[in-house]
Amino acid sequence: MTPPTLSITREILRVYDQRFLDVEPPVRRKLAVATKSMLDGLLTDDVRRGLAEPHRLRAFCIENDLHDELERLIADEAAGRREGAVVVGGRVYAVYPYLRGVPRQDADITAEVGVDHRLDALAWDKTGRLKVKGAAGIARVEARGPAVTLILAAGEAEHRFPVTPADGGFEALVEIPPGGPWNFRVEVSVLGVTRTAPFGSVRHADFKEPKMREGFTLRLDGCLEVASEGSAAPAGKRRFWEFRRASQG
Repeated sequence: MTPPTLSITREILRVYDQRFLDVEPPVRRKLAVATKSMLDGLLTDDVRRGLAEPHRLRAFCIENDLHDELERLIADEAAGRREGAVVVGGRVYAVYPYLRGVPRQDADITAEVGVDHRLDALAWDKTGRLKVKGAAGIARVEARGPAVTLILAAGEAEHRFPVTPADGGFEALVEIPPGGPWNFRVEVSVLGVTRTAPFGSVRHADFKEPKMREGFTLRLDGCLEVASEGSAAPAGKRRFWEFRRASQG
């Protein structure tokens, strides 16, 4: 159950979105000053920990009368711009160059950060392995040489394929195990931080369907999924390519 003070604080800060930017500057200043008074006594350490990063930083700006910085924070978010982050001691901290003095607990996004990933290309090689090209990294963290692993999972079974860095992304030759269907996941590790996400839902603009491969079922519906001949493919009229031996008719 959400504590009442946390719920109230979220509601107070929820107005700081595009609507806030749409009102006249004098009104924005008055609203921020009034909000500062409302937040007084509400922002305990427990409440701050319960707020998402955007709300924590809004509260920081309001508490410290950083009106221009608050407006930039909201405008950047509305435009889809994100500041980077750094890893220190296994924790991930957001870095906003225009914000000085942000407490560590407000900048700490370790529990919120995920994986940025993209599937660029798929192709079968002559031996029946699936060649996968893509990119993956810890969201907002720029780091050289992240350890990236493709994971094929079906129930409790799991097969791991470390990838080879290539052209700012990675390549992997994956030998599809018998059975399935195998769901593809990508795991990324950087400086002691490891995150995993379903792989294949985000694809390059130039991504093309792979050529048919005898004996396999391949789907792209939420994430990449491959099954070898003899395993039942999931039912449903979703986007898929299904390949069977000619003898099966």
